[in-house]
Amino acid sequence: MNNLDTISFLTKKIFKKTVEIQKEFPELYELLDETPLFFSAKEKNITIKDLRQYLISLIIQQKSFEKGIIKKKDLQ
Repeated sequence: MNNLDTISFLTKKIFKKTVEIQKEFPELYELLDETPLFFSAKEKNITIKDLRQYLISLIIQQKSFEKGIIKKKDLQ
């Protein structure tokens, strides 16, 4: 997979994950604007590494949010 293919793949995955969060967890979706983005300081443009890290951060946030919902349900 060349760089453009990788960027396209990651961008699509990020979009799908964002839409999934928007539909299933609207409360979390509202908070995504507050998620700090740490892009490579050495690069002028967003890198593949940056996209991967952002996708991973979305996945982790979703999993953490789901765990919080499950814990709340267990406590009720």
